[in-house]
Amino acid sequence: MIIKSAFRQLKKNKFMNTLIVIQLTAVMTILCILVSMVESRMVYYKPFAEEFNSQGYLCEFDEGEIIGEKQLLKKLKGTKCEFTYEGEYYVNINSDDVTMENENTYVPYTDILSDKWINAYTPRMQSGSWLNNLPDDGYIHVVVTQDNNLGLKTGDIITLHSYDNDSEKDIEEKAEVIGVMENKQYLVGFSSFSQTDIANRENFFDMYYTYNSEVEQHWGLCVPKAEIEQSRLYNGEFVVDGMGFILCNGMNEKEMKEVKNFLTGNDSLYVFSLEELKENSYAYIYEQLYILFPIALCIFLLTLITTISVISISVNKQLNTYAIFYVCGAKWRDCAFISFLYSLIVCVISGLLSLLAIWVIIQNSLTVINIGFYEVAAMLAAAVIYLILSAVMPLVIIGKTQPKEILNKEE
Repeated sequence: MIIKSAFRQLKKNKFMNTLIVIQLTAVMTILCILVSMVESRMVYYKPFAEEFNSQGYLCEFDEGEIIGEKQLLKKLKGTKCEFTYEGEYYVNINSDDVTMENENTYVPYTDILSDKWINAYTPRMQSGSWLNNLPDDGYIHVVVTQDNNLGLKTGDIITLHSYDNDSEKDIEEKAEVIGVMENKQYLVGFSSFSQTDIANRENFFDMYYTYNSEVEQHWGLCVPKAEIEQSRLYNGEFVVDGMGFILCNGMNEKEMKEVKNFLTGNDSLYVFSLEELKENSYAYIYEQLYILFPIALCIFLLTLITTISVISISVNKQLNTYAIFYVCGAKWRDCAFISFLYSLIVCVISGLLSLLAIWVIIQNSLTVINIGFYEVAAMLAAAVIYLILSAVMPLVIIGKTQPKEILNKEE
């Protein structure tokens, strides 16, 4: 009976209920967007929080000078290093379509990524999946950029070619394209095929670059280091290229200075202390939060004020109905419970509409907006505030009112 009464309230004043749903939907959507904006300021820092809290350096190795990983590690004894690597693999060059004029079409820039870099950040995919979700099918697995000249798409099987200088033979391995990356997406490591970013922000954003097909000179290929290492393409060495962490935990000041001198003198374009990077990163995050906090506070106050106003109007419009319920044997707290159920229905409808609105925004634009744990928690918090007030306000408004007075006024 009480539930039916709540649904009758929902149907009775469609215009007012529609306005309430629109208002609550807007509040939930704005809160979700705001939380996503705050979270986006942290999402790029979190994958490297452990490194930024360590002693050491962030270094960009120059692509112009070939530096082998083993050679570099010998020079950096006592450190722990996390590198990104450059590969040179030709794609499908045995095809009959290859000519002297178009052979560069089959040569992408290749980023070889360790598990650390693969799991640090997942770019948005045009199709397929990122390298942190590999099938077990015997192939090497690659992700290509959407501007690739061969028109590769998810599910394509390609042939990667490398040249063995010792045997003077062409080495081939089959690879499967498991994903095509959306354009203008972040990747980690500051790759050699990026023409869009320069590592000079001196905070955690120096770990990322934007792949933009409008300005890149070559299309790109990303492949897991672990799979190359187990294939015939591996020649016993990896070429270090792009951004890398040199961690010096436990070293004294003199040893750290020697490491920095080596890095600086090794044609590294960028060497920066992790301690300073951490300080700059926190300063950037706090600056962004200071900007967003007043907006969040205003939204909270707006939610509180409008909720009280709307519930007051709604309850006042339903006083006659509540009075009839009371005369028929219901108590005021039963009337308040009916109001609560009515508000719960409104919250459910508003929440679903808000989630739909966010989903449409995500699908139709490149944005930091996301639907995750914190976003849903913020929406639930708004719903809880609305529900609490919807239970309290009727008791405040009708608790001191006599049913007879209400019915006499209606007459």
